[in-house]
Amino acid sequence: MSRTRLSQLLWVPTVLGAVLCGQPATALAAGPYPVNVDIHAHQAVEFDPSFFFDAAPCFAAIGDLTEVFNGEAHALAAGLDSQGNFLPPMHVQKNVEESVLFDPVQPGLPTYSGHSAVHVTNFEDSPNAGFTNTVILTGTDGSHLLFHEDVHILVKATGIVFFVDHKHARC
Repeated sequence: MSRTRLSQLLWVPTVLGAVLCGQPATALAAGPYPVNVDIHAHQAVEFDPSFFFDAAPCFAAIGDLTEVFNGEAHALAAGLDSQGNFLPPMHVQKNVEESVLFDPVQPGLPTYSGHSAVHVTNFEDSPNAGFTNTVILTGTDGSHLLFHEDVHILVKATGIVFFVDHKHARC
């Protein structure tokens, strides 16, 4: 997946912020993390036209990406700022299982459909974040694609950032 996709998959802040405004008072419980929010999505649809799908060395192409997903997100935070953003310390997790359909615009490439599983721990700018994505697709020409990516971000107290992005594709 591309860096753009990583950003798209980290939709939790926007969704959590929007949902928080409509949460009942019970979502703001007492304890070390006074903000405690759960979000669930069932059969939600996301359509991304002109999406860049980077599954090199198998292919890298632009096309329409349709995802039908079930997901859940959980956030614990010390509070909210005036814009509704979570205040540290905080912890966020997101799990998504989805059906995927990728229809490339490039002639000669097959349409791919299949399954994806995503797990995100914390935001990219937190001291310790992680992202795992596994995609299994079958092309209309009978081809297969297995794509897996692990991203780990560690920010030390000294400000040194350790970033690992390990991905591989098999076709």
